[in-house]
Amino acid sequence: MPACAPDALPVESELTRTEVILVVDDEESFRAAVVRQLQNAGFSTIEARDGSDAIKKFAERREEITAVLLDLVMPNTSGGETLAILRYYDSTLPVVVTSGYSEIDALRLRETERGVGFVGKPFTAAELTDELRRVIRERPPKHRHSTPPKPLF
Repeated sequence: MPACAPDALPVESELTRTEVILVVDDEESFRAAVVRQLQNAGFSTIEARDGSDAIKKFAERREEITAVLLDLVMPNTSGGETLAILRYYDSTLPVVVTSGYSEIDALRLRETERGVGFVGKPFTAAELTDELRRVIRERPPKHRHSTPPKPLF
């Protein structure tokens, strides 16, 4: 069963066409399918192959990134570690985590961290874009952190 289901029709975005989503997933074919879904829905995208790549790209382009779609389970820098570092640099960054495995951890994270959403694999384009729109709309005011980041799980 594929990790994401293509939708027959593009999902119209209620947001402007300036939203840029940083898509972070170590599976290249999955990442490419998600990027197509997001672009069909009117989002712009930046791709990152893992957590380290995501942190680098966020540092280079943080002013244009609206939200992050982040795989929870990745080799090397995990999704949790990546999220902690991204949130250190922008505590209000809207993030949607995805996983086919650690749904309990992701749901617990959604309950404790403002601006974090979850979509379980497999998901449809509509489910993904709805959750991204929700976390973007609910973005809390920015706060600066004074302590270094630590993994959330």
